[in-house]
Amino acid sequence: MSAERDFMSNKALAYRADIDGLRALAVLAVVIFHLNKQWLPGGFVGVDIFFVISGFLITGIVAKQAASGSFSFADFYMRRVRRILPAALLATLTTLAFGSIFMLPDDAKALSLSAVASTVSAANIYFWKFLDTSYFAASSDTVPLLHMWSLGVEEQFYLVWPALLLVTLKFWGRRATVAVALVLAAASFAYGQLTLSSDPTFAYYMLPSRAGELLLGGIAFFLTDALKGHVKEIYAQALAMLGSLLLIWSLAFIRETEGFPGFISIVPAIGAALVLASGSFHRTYAGKLLSFKPMVAIGLVSFSLYLWHWPVLAFYRYGFGEPDVFGYVICLFSMTALTLFSYFMVEVPFRSKKSWKVTVAIPVSASLALALAGLLYINNGVLGAISPVGYQAALAANRSGSDPAAELPYVCQNAFKPELFTSPKCLLGDISKPPTAILVGDSNAAHFAGYLNIIALKQGISMRNVEHSACPPFPGQRSIRYIKEGYKISCPSYFAEVLNQIKNYETVIVGASWPSYHQVDKTAFFDDFDAMLDELEKGGKKVIIALKAPTFNAIDRQCSEKALKIPYLDCGKRTTLPDTGEMRVNQEIIKRISERENVSYFGVRDLICNGVSCSAFSGKTQLYYDSGHLSRVGSETLGHLAIQSGKVPKSLQALSHPSIVVN
Repeated sequence: MSAERDFMSNKALAYRADIDGLRALAVLAVVIFHLNKQWLPGGFVGVDIFFVISGFLITGIVAKQAASGSFSFADFYMRRVRRILPAALLATLTTLAFGSIFMLPDDAKALSLSAVASTVSAANIYFWKFLDTSYFAASSDTVPLLHMWSLGVEEQFYLVWPALLLVTLKFWGRRATVAVALVLAAASFAYGQLTLSSDPTFAYYMLPSRAGELLLGGIAFFLTDALKGHVKEIYAQALAMLGSLLLIWSLAFIRETEGFPGFISIVPAIGAALVLASGSFHRTYAGKLLSFKPMVAIGLVSFSLYLWHWPVLAFYRYGFGEPDVFGYVICLFSMTALTLFSYFMVEVPFRSKKSWKVTVAIPVSASLALALAGLLYINNGVLGAISPVGYQAALAANRSGSDPAAELPYVCQNAFKPELFTSPKCLLGDISKPPTAILVGDSNAAHFAGYLNIIALKQGISMRNVEHSACPPFPGQRSIRYIKEGYKISCPSYFAEVLNQIKNYETVIVGASWPSYHQVDKTAFFDDFDAMLDELEKGGKKVIIALKAPTFNAIDRQCSEKALKIPYLDCGKRTTLPDTGEMRVNQEIIKRISERENVSYFGVRDLICNGVSCSAFSGKTQLYYDSGHLSRVGSETLGHLAIQSGKVPKSLQALSHPSIVVN
């Protein structure tokens, strides 16, 4: 991150080792979180700690220089340029060059656009507008410059806050300045909370919803500057302890999936502000821990570490999937080497020198980055001079065409639209006949539509499908605990309409990512599942539960294409797994279903696993789109396999013979 260290050489502010230690805590939290989110679930709030530190220091520099009459906008922004751009441009240019060699054309082209945005300090705006966050989007963990959004936020803050600060200080004084900052910070946190549902991407990436954290840092500076010398050590220790506990709680318990930033981001922001403030009053125990030399050393290189850790991990995951032990060693070694090179060869020299060579190097580097990005974009992500011979032809031959099953023309997986329950587009099977069954649930219901279409055609019946991504099919308030922030309005409305519509059908087929919801709340899940069955069975309806299909966590649908450029890729290893038997959640579902007269189930496990191994391929056909969803061609292929092998489940055979009793 670009949190300031200019205060070290600025006579207005004294150097504090504990601030470098706090910076180290922030960057280590972010790196650990990005290595494996399970290791430190709230580690992403390290970015918020950086924002508070930056606001604290920038406000201090501007306020002190304004008071002495020595502030200069030109000098301020030139220091920012020398501090931030050399290392950031090096990371951007290197990432872009490596990506042009390493990545598939479409991904390299997207990288070129994000490189342009990063170069002009607008990465957060670019990712807000253009990052694909659709349900079936590729993982954002493989977008190499995604982390540059935070630099965009800080750099945009630097354009606004110093001028506002000078105006309020000159005309109204410090108390009014603090009052203005408090109002703006409160508005920022409130705005972030309000936009979590309507535009969560804006809330996450943009300055209006992040400014509160930077402003809290500024407020902390003014309060500590006013109270310095008037706070007893015992109170400073208490503030440091409280701030430390808030930070520890945030790192351990805040989850990005529960909506962030919003009001919850106040907790780590206040925690960081209290630690900073207490260290201004006295040397606290927390400050002593943060001032340990290893922490200070990491804090000194934290900006370069932040710049390099993410591209290293993104490129590794892009090519080889989630790291194993050897992968972690490679990633840690790479990011350490790049961090040290960046810090000693770029950060320190450029920050300390003001020669014409330094002045020229920055625009030259920016021009090179923009030129390479433009060249890559114009050539649609392929630079012939660095591509393997015959690359385009080989790429075309290796394309699997494995779109998600949701791309089938008759699949109606969408945000909640009531008209889909009557639209002819959403019918499958023999659509000349009225539908007698309806398929509902989330994307794990929708990916069975191709499979069910083939079976329904064979049986001469029709059925409707209407699904909603990421919506657990549980009634009423029971679903809320499982729903992501952006779906908390549409999901309950969707299932309420499902309950209203099922009276028009003999059979209700329900599919969902059962293990995922079980993971959210293991205590309540099966009670909620039973309540769903009770609700669906009303009126004598037959209910069929679609079991969760086997998962292939390491699958990469573009592996064979990437292997044309990336050495040592073992695509087969990702698509074949030992057959360890039916997953436990499915087993419990089967057990509960067996106790009900009108409820049955089906699965496709017997078409994918043979008792020894499970494969994501059938011959040369890729059955899966991603780790847990069948592909468009894969879903229909499984339907044909079920018919050819005589493995159509009894529950589905009964659709054309209502008198058959399955259980």
